[in-house]
Amino acid sequence: MSSVIAYTNHSDPLPARAVRLAAALEEWPRRTITLSEVWDVYATADPASAMRPTRRAELATTLEALIAARLITCSRTRDTSATPALPTRLTLPSAQPSPTAAALARTIAWRPELAWATSARLTLGQVEVLRAVNVWLRDRGRDDDNAPLRERSLEVFGYEKRLDTLLGTSLFAPDRLSLTLLRTFRSRPPLSTRRVGDGPVMLVVENADTFDTLSRVLTDAPCEVGWIAWGAGAAFEASVASIADLTEVRHVAYFGDIDADGLRIPTSASATAARDELPPVRPATGLYQLLLQAGVPQPGQPRLSQDKAAELTSWLGEPHASQSAALLTRGCRLAQETVGKRLLLTAPQWRDGLHWPTP
Repeated sequence: MSSVIAYTNHSDPLPARAVRLAAALEEWPRRTITLSEVWDVYATADPASAMRPTRRAELATTLEALIAARLITCSRTRDTSATPALPTRLTLPSAQPSPTAAALARTIAWRPELAWATSARLTLGQVEVLRAVNVWLRDRGRDDDNAPLRERSLEVFGYEKRLDTLLGTSLFAPDRLSLTLLRTFRSRPPLSTRRVGDGPVMLVVENADTFDTLSRVLTDAPCEVGWIAWGAGAAFEASVASIADLTEVRHVAYFGDIDADGLRIPTSASATAARDELPPVRPATGLYQLLLQAGVPQPGQPRLSQDKAAELTSWLGEPHASQSAALLTRGCRLAQETVGKRLLLTAPQWRDGLHWPTP
């Protein structure tokens, strides 16, 4: 396997270290990156360099290679605290298919399962992902063992959460990568549930204290809620799959904080439920209404754009979506702990949305 590729419009080779750094920089969340941040990314892309006395000179050479390949541009100001001088800031292009990545893909002897990589429009980062898969298929491709997603991710990429970030990308598509090819599967994290009645509805609550309060109230005064579950924050995005084991559940109502994370979680879980043909995840409308009426906005959150706020709150439906979006654009949130036992006992309308909707 070749360790170098040709620069775009240049004849000199691009070293493997430069390819790794370019691939890592593609995942940087901003278009600019400071030198101190470059050092952190470089440590990930080339961890063996940490103990080498020539590390600074190697980084300088690597950056020069990326500049020559037009994969980065750099500021005119230099850090002269040591030799050689290094640019204090880099500007990165947006991650997109490039001739450099295509050239690299053509140097690799792909396994038959990845032969499509030679003609696909890929970024350098995607080529590096496929290279890791290629090595795994070569070394372990004939094994017949299946492993949970994060175990396989650690084995293939050295990082257990790498596959989580890749599943929604163009690398996973028909005739490309698949869970079957990698002989892996999404495990179903356990969902902490408590039986509180005989109804077909499950109420999922984001935070532990509100889960405890609603458990006690629903046990004392049952309705159509048969189960109450503690979503454990973002864990519900994965543990929603465990509802498949509760065959008596026909409808899932969710109640969480009104903030960016609190709304992203049920939106993601709802999409998973739809994809896996599970009972739909809908908002517990009465509880959200009570939270919006009684909650005191807490400032200090990032101010979201109107488009982003509308995207996050759309799962709530109107009028709660517009009311919640107004909070997010002001940088405010509402904590679900507002809906305590005293409030629940004095406002029975909170049970709206906790019934099994009939067709």
